[in-house]
Amino acid sequence: MKSVSIARIGLIFFCLLIILGSSIPGNKIPEAFALTPDKLIHCAEYFVLGLLIHQWLTREFPFSKKRNLFFIALLIGSVFGIIDENYQRLTPGRTPDVWDWVLDTVGVLLAVIVSHVASRKKQTQ
Repeated sequence: MKSVSIARIGLIFFCLLIILGSSIPGNKIPEAFALTPDKLIHCAEYFVLGLLIHQWLTREFPFSKKRNLFFIALLIGSVFGIIDENYQRLTPGRTPDVWDWVLDTVGVLLAVIVSHVASRKKQTQ
């Protein structure tokens, strides 16, 4: 039960960090991020989100079919990306971008694949 709570808290905390980042007005984004390709940042942050979603779902819900876990994790991450992109409409100097959402979803997809492969490898050992 303790690991469920930690997984849930970690996921919630990271989601709040993403929303906090999306709350920074466009003209206040730190210069360090200007040197990094925007799409790479989206993919990386949503890769971490995908790992956290997979961990939470694995610990919280017993899935008889891993395929269901895979698709639900992908769906949750992708929908959160849509919410995040649309939230940026409310932030001065920020606009939603469908390509940012696509890379958010790619990041989650990669994380879910990695998590799935790692969990299968762990089960065979």
